[in-house]
This record gives sequence, C-alpha cells and structure tokens, in this order.
Amino acid sequence: MTVSDVGREGVHLVSQLAGVAMSVPVVAGFVLLGAAVLVGGSLLDVGRKLLETKPRAREPLKAA
Repeated sequence: MTVSDVGREGVHLVSQLAGVAMSVPVVAGFVLLGAAVLVGGSLLDVGRKLLETKPRAREPLKAA
C-alpha cells in the first residue's frame, strides 16, 4: 500500500462521512415536516369540531 493509496482511502472516508452528515439533517427535516403536518391536521379538526358545537351551545333553550 503506497502513500497515494492511503490518501485515496482517507479522501473516500471523508466523503462518505460528509454524505452521512448531510443526509441525517435531511431525513430529520422530513420527519419533523411530517409530524407538523399531522399535528396541524389534528388541530384543524379540533377547531372545526369546536366551531360546529359552539353555535349549538348558544341557542336559546325552548320551553316545553
């Protein structure tokens, strides 16, 4: 194994580590984006349900 072979292996290792270091934040970003979409959808559903039930609560009671 020559000095240039060792240098090539070192460059290859550094490029692999750089690829992993870049892909981890990308994957984490997509996971966080998916979680935000799910939470946002759930909050919208809760808001819709509150708006549906709120006018009913304000209706005057009818005497029999």
